Amino acid sequence: MEDNKVFLTKHPNIDYIVYGDGEKSFSNIIENYKRLDMCKEWRSKLKLIPIDGCRTLLDNKLIHGNPLNPIMNLMEIPSPYLTGVFDELLQDPLLVPILQNIRGCPYKCRFCVSGTQLGKIRNFSLERIKEEITFLRHNAKNRIIRFSDDNFGLIKNDLEVAKYIRKYFDTYKYPTSIKIYSAKKQNDKTREVALILKPLMTYCISFQTITPKVLKESTRISATHEETVESISYARKNGLSTATELIFGLPGETLESWKEVINKTLSYGFDSVSMNPLWLLKGSDLNQASTRKENQYVGKFKLAENAITHYGDFISIERDELAVQSKYYTFEDWKTYLKYQINLFMGTFYGYAKELLYYANSINIKPTALFDYVLNDPKKYPTINQLVEDYVNEFIGNMFDTEEELYNFINDNLTKLKEDKESLLRLAHGRSMLTYIIKYMLKDPEKKYLREIRNAICDINSSEEVKEDTRLILNLAIKLIIDPFDKAFVPNIEIETKYNFRSWVLDGYSKRLGFYKFDKPQKITLKCRNPYSVSKTIEEDQKQKRTDCFNFFRYMNSSLMRRYID
Repeated sequence: MEDNKVFLTKHPNIDYIVYGDGEKSFSNIIENYKRLDMCKEWRSKLKLIPIDGCRTLLDNKLIHGNPLNPIMNLMEIPSPYLTGVFDELLQDPLLVPILQNIRGCPYKCRFCVSGTQLGKIRNFSLERIKEEITFLRHNAKNRIIRFSDDNFGLIKNDLEVAKYIRKYFDTYKYPTSIKIYSAKKQNDKTREVALILKPLMTYCISFQTITPKVLKESTRISATHEETVESISYARKNGLSTATELIFGLPGETLESWKEVINKTLSYGFDSVSMNPLWLLKGSDLNQASTRKENQYVGKFKLAENAITHYGDFISIERDELAVQSKYYTFEDWKTYLKYQINLFMGTFYGYAKELLYYANSINIKPTALFDYVLNDPKKYPTINQLVEDYVNEFIGNMFDTEEELYNFINDNLTKLKEDKESLLRLAHGRSMLTYIIKYMLKDPEKKYLREIRNAICDINSSEEVKEDTRLILNLAIKLIIDPFDKAFVPNIEIETKYNFRSWVLDGYSKRLGFYKFDKPQKITLKCRNPYSVSKTIEEDQKQKRTDCFNFFRYMNSSLMRRYID
């Protein structure tokens, strides 16, 4: 209760805190508001009423009603789409419609808030989801759908939803893309869902970390080694793209253990690997005062993604708090993590250097050893070192020691917000990341980043075989890139090669190319997984006259940003 009082005192523009399932609590506020019929001093009179499911502050006194039970039958909740409540919002092409299939999370990850409330899984009916998808196809200007589910593929109903989405896409090319979180536990159901939605999603086998004591301390349920191997094998055989996510900064994680996490994760040969710092989320167990003290977490604040709303005199700012130091790692360690992060984003999240890195690993050059080698020689590898220096300096420069400093900075620059909102939104990580991808990859005709990775591999292992293999892999990596700046989008291209690259990939990049040599050179096709969705996002960027490829990077899955070897 005291935390609520402190929060509401600190944020006087917020009238109410709504707990649990918000629909009933919020409707209770509206019901009491309507009874007052806009009488004089209606706000203070409304706050005097104890409203079930809500807490408010009046004259420094916390006023609250009774807690409400969770909504066990979600079909009691009217659809904001089907009832017309969101009609006006659907006309804005920048707003992505959000659907919810299931509510609740059975897991108790300490860094997350999803499992802190009712863990029992509840779901909307299949017919409701079908009706909403149909309605959005006819009425939403934005052609993407985001699902708010924390574990899509967890229940049987998810299979039917996936089948309907796939049928709809095949028939109407809607939605052009979906953003969705795969279920944490890997089994036949999650794999089947991924197969059904093959053109629209990346099959995510989420790790966060693979350090055993850190998993235990974080109460994280991740895929086991056996589940990972089985799932990736299934994906390769069925032409699915795979991805995983990592979080640096969990209790017990050191910089040295993190290097092993990176090396082990990349050894699986994922198509996409993302890596982010620990966020100290409000309401999460790791953000409790006692836990912060135990782990000696030090936080800095950064603008959240697309997180400034300015309406009249009202301004809303969302922020992320990053754990930049703990008893397990120093701030200097954390900055080293940033150096690895930008290289992993370039190399394995967007995938531009994926084949080179996996080849290096197959000849016993570990990813972190390769990065360290490059970063220790800025004269020989100037492009990568300049990228890392620029990225780390900007990232740190855009962090603030307190929330107040961040809020004051935004408020002091409101004029800039009105004239050039993007300049402030680039304080967030996602927006700033795009500038580096464009500058150091897409807009560089020589692809110096990739060439320096290749050169470093050859410097470490200077055999003629490695030089020839990496020359061919470099050329392949460049041709796999889908460049939204190209005059015309070409989904598929054909190349002639003396190596069976497809078999190399199916074997997990585990052997040298010499094992896969054709008897004579053959033509192979490099294909786009979903040409329709890619072309539509490129068209949207052109229509909005964007030079940062925002729609291309923001609304597509990473597997669609490069071709794959058919």
